[in-house]
Parts: sequence; C-alpha cells; structure tokens
Amino acid sequence: MFQNSFLHKKFISTIEKNNLLPYNSSLLVSFSGGQDSLALVKILYDFKNIYNWKISLIHFDHRWRSDSMLVSKQVIKYAKMCNLSVYYFECPKYLNTEETSRKWRYLTLINTAYVNNFNTIVLAHTATDKAETMLSNLFRGTSLDGLSSIHWSSQLSNAVHLVRPLLNCYRSETSWFCRKYFLPVWIDQSNYNNSLSRNRLRQELIPYIKSYFQPQIEQKCYLLSSLISLDVDFLEQEALRIYSLIQHEELLAMNYLVIKLLHPSLQSRILKIFFISNLDLNLNSIQISDIILLINQSISTNINISNYILGTDGTWLYVGAKTKCIKK
Repeated sequence: MFQNSFLHKKFISTIEKNNLLPYNSSLLVSFSGGQDSLALVKILYDFKNIYNWKISLIHFDHRWRSDSMLVSKQVIKYAKMCNLSVYYFECPKYLNTEETSRKWRYLTLINTAYVNNFNTIVLAHTATDKAETMLSNLFRGTSLDGLSSIHWSSQLSNAVHLVRPLLNCYRSETSWFCRKYFLPVWIDQSNYNNSLSRNRLRQELIPYIKSYFQPQIEQKCYLLSSLISLDVDFLEQEALRIYSLIQHEELLAMNYLVIKLLHPSLQSRILKIFFISNLDLNLNSIQISDIILLINQSISTNINISNYILGTDGTWLYVGAKTKCIKK
C-alpha cells in the first residue's frame, strides 16, 4: 500500500482541515473510469482501513458512445480488483442532452445513497473543473453564485451530503498520479469533440490563455472563485438571519417595510429564500426585479407568479393562491 505521494498528503491535509470525510463514514463514490475518478478511488482505497470507511462505487452508462459498454466492463473489473461493490445504471434513452442526463445522475446518486444508507456522496471534481465551470458560467452570463458554483461540500438532505475532496487538485496532478501507479485510465474520445462548448473551452481556449495571457489561469480562477464563495456565504447567512426576523408568525408573509431598507442584493436573496422555503419556487431574475420594484416603489398592484398572487397590505408582503373562476 502506497500512501506517500504528494497527492496522498494533500488529500489527507484537505479532508482533515475541512472535516470532509470523518472516520466511519459510508461513502458512495461516483466512478467514471477517467483519470480524476480513478485517482480518487485509489486514494480512498489506500486510506480505507485507517479511517474505517465503507466504500462503494456507482457508475453511469449513458450509451452515447460505441465503447460505453467496454468502459463499464473495465469499471466493474477495477471495482472487483479493489474488492469494492459497484452500482451500475444505464441512462434512459429519452435523456439525450447533457443537462437532462446530469439531473438524472444526481437524482440517482441521491436515491441510491438514501436507500442503501450511505451518508456521503463523493465526486471527483478538481480545481480544473472549478475553473472551467467558472469561465463557462461567466460567458453565459451569471451572478456571483454562478462564479462560485462548485463547493467542497453540500448538504443534500438530513441524511446525505455531497463532498468533493479533490477540489484543490488539478487535472495535471491526477494525470501524474495515474501514471505513477499505473492506473487503467479509459480515454473518453468524446472529450475531444470540439463541437461541444465545454471541450472547446478545455482544449482550445484555456491553452490559448495559458500561452498568451496567464500561464496559471486555472489557479487564478480557483483563487477568485474561492474568494467569491466567501462573499456569497456571508450574503446568504445575512439574508437568512434577516429573513428569520421578518417572517409573519402565522401567515405566508414578510415585513416589506424592513425589506425596503436593505441593499438590493439582500432583497433578492431574501425573496429567493422566501419562495423556495415556502412554495418550492425558484424565481428568475425578471420575477425578482418585478417584486423588488413593487416593494421599493410601494406600487399598489398585485403580481402573478405561477399559481400565486403577490401583493402588499400595510406592513406585509403576502402571497395568496389564485382563485379559479368556475363557469356555470
């Protein structure tokens, strides 16, 4: 057993500093067979007995490539070699886009963890992924939240949380690690299909930036994203604190006179918290802007949102269900 590489040491330092993977944790590890997930599984396996982790793998076969079955066979073979159980799922044929398949993967991960009593889902996202996601979101147009969208950990439910313990490692490091330990990396040919914007960013744009503008672009993006995360966390905590003070004790309402005194950034965050926690509605930027206009200018009109009506009444910003007119 080898535990002395710099990546082993970096990994242990990271999980202990951030309290990511405590002793006796039950881990469900997403395993694609690529270099990042192979490095992750190898490191977890090397420390398995020391931390008394219960480890199982989960693999998703999208059947989008002719070699996908061969990848799955190799993944299962490697799991058996490590004496680890593996959950295998085929993507339904009707999910034919990256976005729909991503949502399916996450739902399947959560359900599998919940049903089989895993308390932690582990993903192999790296600092390189964080930089790519940040740039991709920037080009699409995003908020501060979108520039810090990949975090060390996320609480998915009371019983399950998600952890990314390689988030301060780079793809060049996991590549070196796989070569050092002769790990059987499966090369995904679709990663070189430059008709996909993510691949163009990875294969063309980032190398160009490294050559002509900033050789350490991945590190700089990682640092910027981490700094933004601190600001986002502060704003979220402050919004939650204020929201807890201005809720109506009985009705679905908030004190809008207090909201009027706040910065627009806090106003929008409090509104999002209000609608998500009470109605499971994720408002878009236009809806948020309309509500803030209603609050700040004290406009005496109602706003229709989904199946609800939003209005003001003296001190309170309230929400009521729409009434349906029944034709006789």
